[in-house]
Formats: sequence, C-alpha cells, structure tokens
Amino acid sequence: MKHNSLKRIMLTLAVMLAFAVSAAAQQGLHVDNVFKRFGHAKGCKMVEMHDAKLRGYELKVYKSLTYKNLQPSIDPYLKADKKNAKKIREVVENGRVVSGYYIMPPLGGGINRYVLFSNPRGTAGAVIYIEGELSPDDIMKLCYN
Repeated sequence: MKHNSLKRIMLTLAVMLAFAVSAAAQQGLHVDNVFKRFGHAKGCKMVEMHDAKLRGYELKVYKSLTYKNLQPSIDPYLKADKKNAKKIREVVENGRVVSGYYIMPPLGGGINRYVLFSNPRGTAGAVIYIEGELSPDDIMKLCYN
C-alpha cells in the first residue's frame, strides 16, 4: 500500500515538473502574452505542440497563432521581443515590416528560441514560436522548403 502511494506521488510530481518545464519555455518573452491573450480569441487559430517532429526537425515547443484584425494589438509584443533579440531578420515592403524572425537568447543545453511573424495584409497574420536545437539555417529550410 505504501509502495502504491509513493508511486502515485512520484507520478504526480513528474507530471507537474513536465508541465512546469513546458510552461517556462517562453517565459521572459513577450510573445508568450500573444498566445495567452489571443490564443482562444474569436477569429484566431492556435496550434501548440511539444516534443514534436516537423519536416524532420525535432522541436521542443512549436506554437503558432493565425489572426485577423489584431495586428495593432500584437505589434507591441513583437517590438518588445525585438529589443532583446540576438539577431533580427525582417522583410520590409513599402516601408512596412511584413514578416521576419527574431533569434531570442537561448535556453541552456543548446536549446534555441525563435519568434517568427508574418502580416502581409496589415491586419491579419501569423506569429510562430519555435524552440529546439535548430540553427537559423534550419529555421529557413523549415519555413521555405
């Protein structure tokens, strides 16, 4: 009986630790607020995967949000993360940033973090957060191949 109780406690602790680690993935990034605030909003679609494989690349975390009529509300979060980015790549059309990605400070253990975005129509677009051992070249291949 004590053995079963101990097993249950250990299993509960393991589940709580796994949740805490995945919840901390975007901690310290403003893009986390984008997913929290708009992830379940009307007209938005959010996809979230943990420990997934996408086009042959292993990802610790993948989150994407597509939205309509929210760009003015999302821009401040992207601009805030841009200030802390290690590397910035942006596409500018007619004087307006329409897409790009930011390489954010990595987590320990070689885990890189990327914030990608696209808003070609001005009010509708997408925001993606990727975390894993991917290089910037891997991100480009993942997105454009």
